Amino acid sequence: MTKPDPIQPDAPGRPGPPSRKSFRGRHRRLSDQAAHDNGKPFTPPPILEHPWVCADEPVLVTTPHQLAEAAEYLRSAGTFGYDTEFIGEDSYFPHLCVIQAATTERVLLIDPLAIEDLSSWWALLNDPALTKIVHAGAQDIEPVFRLTGRPAANVFDTQVAGGLAGLDHPLSLGNTIHTILGVEHDAGAKFSQWQRRPLTPQQIHYAAGDVRYLCAVYAWLREKLDALGNAGFAQQACVELCEPERYANDPLTRKVKAKGVNKLSRKKRAVFNGVLIWREALAQSLNVTPRGMLADEAVYEIADALPGEVKKLHAIKFVPRPLIEQHGRALVETVADALDGPYPKKPQPPTYDRDEHRACVNALWDRIAERCAERSITPSAVTSKRELGPLIAAVLEGRKVPELAVNSGWRKELLGVLIEEDALIEAD
Repeated sequence: MTKPDPIQPDAPGRPGPPSRKSFRGRHRRLSDQAAHDNGKPFTPPPILEHPWVCADEPVLVTTPHQLAEAAEYLRSAGTFGYDTEFIGEDSYFPHLCVIQAATTERVLLIDPLAIEDLSSWWALLNDPALTKIVHAGAQDIEPVFRLTGRPAANVFDTQVAGGLAGLDHPLSLGNTIHTILGVEHDAGAKFSQWQRRPLTPQQIHYAAGDVRYLCAVYAWLREKLDALGNAGFAQQACVELCEPERYANDPLTRKVKAKGVNKLSRKKRAVFNGVLIWREALAQSLNVTPRGMLADEAVYEIADALPGEVKKLHAIKFVPRPLIEQHGRALVETVADALDGPYPKKPQPPTYDRDEHRACVNALWDRIAERCAERSITPSAVTSKRELGPLIAAVLEGRKVPELAVNSGWRKELLGVLIEEDALIEAD
């Protein structure tokens, strides 16, 4: 099956809606130009002298034999930092370009573009006997279940743990390293073209820096969490990062970038939802971005026009011609199926007083912040006002309180009576 051209909506004569893709691409090109500017000498800054920091030059792993040796070494080490560099704006699944790993003795840069079989690497991520240290590692963890059918295990996320150890949350890797170790992490090559080879000295320095200090940060956080009595909370929070359902894509919950959707009739909203689901499945099968293939504005126009024939798709704004030619019949059939129902219920306006709701959310947030302060926990590492809103709304409308992250698991253990139903809207 030929892949639809995701650039077609922006072609002359077929103007498409504005997209962030061009901005990201330009930003990456400029960053890449700086990282590949061989006319300027690159002198990396000195590496911190620390017993948990490897000061050696990173080792490039580019052959199956080298990968096997690296995997055996990491397995013997038992604990290592892990990160990835990828490009994600042009495909449904991020294009993995570099895998980084570091212990206190070695820094390894694995080249997934040169090594076809990475099964020995993913086996390390699956192994619960090995501790993998990441920072804001959701995108680094996501491929594990998708590619192996088994979730990642025993992952320690320093961003998650940092919030439970009194650091700001969310805190970038650079700021985390600087706060704990006093080291400046150069992020100049972060958005460069990681698929280009050979990697430049700037890229190698940046990629190594992403993992070089993770073992030292891990050691500091473990000691801090143990002292605060929050190690158990951090462990449970990190386990949540490995749950496969966390990475399931639901197109109906994604923010829509199109005006007028909320004014669609129930019938047209059913078509809108049906086309969103169809678009997601097709984009995944072709490994292209859903919006790059068919913009949200185009989905809205299709739902509003209700085309019953392929030829009518040509009159709808923002719908790419290659998409019509290759998948027009399936798209029209999707519209017809959605018109058969069922139709989504019309959203009902809240029956509670908005000012009272806002005041109750703020009061609950303040009480949670006080409880967190007692344990030196940053409240944003536990919940958010956005998450508290549905809890308060349910109580004010006399409905059953939904089970969310904030009132279950380790968060329920931490917050206790504060998030019990009869205490949610208590006054200060």
